[in-house]
Amino acid sequence: MVIVVATDQHLGYDRSNADDFSHFLNTLSKRNDVTDFVLLGDFIDMWRRDVSGLFLEFKDVLQQVLDLRSTMHVYCIAGNHDYHLLKFSLDENPYKKCYPIQFLDKLDLPLDNPKYLFRHGWEFDPLQHPELMDILCYNLSDTNGKLRSEVWDALTKSIKNEVIGEVEKIFGKVTGKDNYLETIFMPPRDRLKTTSDLVENNACKYEKNVGQILVFGHTHRPFVNTDCNVVNAGSWVSDAEISNTYVELDGNKIRLMQYNDGNPIEITTKQRCPN
Repeated sequence: MVIVVATDQHLGYDRSNADDFSHFLNTLSKRNDVTDFVLLGDFIDMWRRDVSGLFLEFKDVLQQVLDLRSTMHVYCIAGNHDYHLLKFSLDENPYKKCYPIQFLDKLDLPLDNPKYLFRHGWEFDPLQHPELMDILCYNLSDTNGKLRSEVWDALTKSIKNEVIGEVEKIFGKVTGKDNYLETIFMPPRDRLKTTSDLVENNACKYEKNVGQILVFGHTHRPFVNTDCNVVNAGSWVSDAEISNTYVELDGNKIRLMQYNDGNPIEITTKQRCPN
């Protein structure tokens, strides 16, 4: 059993390597050793572009993902930039069965050992909050996918009072709502520069509590820690230090890969995660 994991394509972001990812999917479709493919979140960047236009523009890439289901299991996890897609999968959603793909908040595979825990990684980021992430996905204009002061108004009108207090604390971490909004709309590399270490440390603490192999994304910094129990799959955006990366899991063997000009190569990165 080989599980392939890719994350943070950010389709719609002007620095997304969408064409490279499409070529990667084509290569993946020709393999006969892969049993499972996991998209680990932020597949579509719903914070920056008209969400309807995004699915029209990238319908071919989405179809490539759907076509993979003929030869392997395909799982999609929602990240902070496409968090709203979880609502397509709610039990009370009467149209759930009509959608060709279901998005999950998390995934554990397989049922026996070794057990892999798949998380996007926003869970380890103190500047993320589900209510806020969902609101930011309600972007219906290609010209308005930028800093918008009405985000705060939308939040306070749409969420419960007890949640508002939590969101206010998050805003306070970066000295007020205006600075927070500026932060979340920064390019990922700039925005995550001050929090990536903390996210990765929190991920390692999480793994120690569950004692399994954790695979996540979000920080756009691919690595495999020296104990081989915490893995970051990286990203497919050109402003990352290392881009077009993915992970292959085969039993206890973990390989961090880069799709380089159509050629998959195994890479190693500096250890970031404390043991």
